[in-house]
Amino acid sequence: MPDFSQSAPGLAPPTVIDHILLPVGHLEDAARHLDERYGLQANPGGRHATGGTANYIVPLGLQYLELIAVVEPAEVRDSHLGARVMEAVREGKTFVAWALRTTDLDALRARLLAEGWELPPIAEGSRRRPDGQVLSWRTQDVEKGAGPTAIPFVIEWKIPDGLHPGEAAAAHEHGATSVKRVVVGARDPDEVRRRLGLLLGESGMYDVRESDSDGIEELVLGHADGETVIR
Repeated sequence: MPDFSQSAPGLAPPTVIDHILLPVGHLEDAARHLDERYGLQANPGGRHATGGTANYIVPLGLQYLELIAVVEPAEVRDSHLGARVMEAVREGKTFVAWALRTTDLDALRARLLAEGWELPPIAEGSRRRPDGQVLSWRTQDVEKGAGPTAIPFVIEWKIPDGLHPGEAAAAHEHGATSVKRVVVGARDPDEVRRRLGLLLGESGMYDVRESDSDGIEELVLGHADGETVIR
């Protein structure tokens, strides 16, 4: 299932951008706004098994945008991501996190540990789609703190071919659309570039700018009519 055509040569295992998370207060309203402003169709994704969150999905081939909202605040105490989503919504941020994809999370973890990274344990996750299909995955966070970060986490999907969320049907205004570039802000841009290089290699898929805070600042989508920029 995974397509690593955009991954850097020489990385083992290879990684590629999988999805970008947009924190929202109300899923249906956010989906309507995304369609009206950017011509992007978002479909109901489902409820996550833990953490009190649910999502809508904007399919982009083997990539996607995830509108994510806290729907059960009482469950957020058990969820690192849920807490970050709530904080990002309070602060009015457009983005809360981004994810890379790999087919061998254990090997990637071993490589990063060998490079001296301090990593939390791999976590298991799942959600049930509206049609009842359960999607499962494993994730590796690369930051232990609860604050914003420019560094993506990594996901390994445990699903049959054809069920990646980005492969769902969608009628976007500009037709087939994909992630062209993720622009992150960083208080220490040299360190963020170094770490992203270990994760993604030298790639035109991301750019790092000096900023007063860490995190995604801009997302550039490509399509037949040109580019769509989300900030």
